[in-house]
Amino acid sequence: MSSYVPPAHVHFFNVMSSDTLKHNHLLRLYTFNVNGTAYDGHVHQYQGITGIRYGHYHNYFGTTGPAIPLQNGTHIHFLEGVVELNAYNTSRGGALVSSAKKTGLISELHQHTYSGYSTTGFGYEPW
Repeated sequence: MSSYVPPAHVHFFNVMSSDTLKHNHLLRLYTFNVNGTAYDGHVHQYQGITGIRYGHYHNYFGTTGPAIPLQNGTHIHFLEGVVELNAYNTSRGGALVSSAKKTGLISELHQHTYSGYSTTGFGYEPW
């Protein structure tokens, strides 16, 4: 008995957050890999930290929406969410200090929203 398991793959996501306190952050991430096709409704988990701006960054995590089939048989996913508060920023190799010196420091607690679509899946392993 042979049962088909679709190959694992990942997606890339690249979007700017909403503007809050006159700034935004870049979110660049790869989803965690999942076995799935364009038609099975699978989702991916993801997590990361935003780009550093004004001496701070934000953590984020979530689950994509289900696979959205494209006409060519590939698929994408929609991601949306709210980054965490900038409450626990610790030094990242001097990047926080460097950022604050260049652009100033925003230490007021705040959040940003984000939304957008991933790239098509890639990194498929042949079976």
